[in-house]
Amino acid sequence: MPFRCTKPTPHPVETLARRPWELAVKPFQVSPRTWYVAGQTWVGCYLIDTGEGLILIDTAIAESVYMLVDSIYRIGYKPEDIKKILLSHAHFDHIAGAAAMKALTGAQVYMSREDYEFYQKCPEETMELDPNAHVQNFEADAFYSDDEPVKLGDIAVKTMLTPGHTIGCTSFFWEEKNPVNGQTYVVAMHGGVGANTMNDDYYASSKYLTPDLRDRFLADEKKLAAIHVDIALPSHPNQIEIMDRAGQYTHESQPYLDDTVWADFLHERVRQVKALMK
Repeated sequence: MPFRCTKPTPHPVETLARRPWELAVKPFQVSPRTWYVAGQTWVGCYLIDTGEGLILIDTAIAESVYMLVDSIYRIGYKPEDIKKILLSHAHFDHIAGAAAMKALTGAQVYMSREDYEFYQKCPEETMELDPNAHVQNFEADAFYSDDEPVKLGDIAVKTMLTPGHTIGCTSFFWEEKNPVNGQTYVVAMHGGVGANTMNDDYYASSKYLTPDLRDRFLADEKKLAAIHVDIALPSHPNQIEIMDRAGQYTHESQPYLDDTVWADFLHERVRQVKALMK
């Protein structure tokens, strides 16, 4: 199915804190080894079965951690099966549940060194962004290196520093084999593409982020779009529509398999950033 995006979720933190059922979604499979397990439709969290434990990508906010944990149980796993937690960037909607998930699982928490410093030095731009969200600080156990994939079992997640939305925003690429037809797919999630931090008004008030990050984001478009990706996953489900096929996955049908989505998604996000520059 070709690329399609939808409107952002209005007032998501307040909704998850006060009326979570309005955003609740059951877990669903998106590729041979990966499930959407956020439990809500605002921020994506993905669980990868490596054969020797699980990798969790992002944790969403503390208020929705119970939805994440419930999703993990629903697909037949346990939180303690998670061995590594990979954080995409230092905004509370992706990392505020990290402390709870680290305590529940005992997993190693990974993020970029650049964003860990951003998170520590600038909480007002990373964690303290919504009065409905409860800040839960955490410590990172390891930092990414573009030259060293994060490995567990037979899965190797290649990380790539893709700044713009934050200074240390990190994207993820890994391969999975379809057990039915033997085909290998490249699965990817961009670490963050929000134009809300890549505009002149934001830079005028930011203590940490500068317009050169936007320049880097725009310059990276061609390089990133040239990477072959078979299954593109969104860090926010509205950025690449996936909810319309929730629950439809089978190894035979592959409803999320489309190698045009990744490049189209990047082009659209760059278009949005450029539009704000006018």
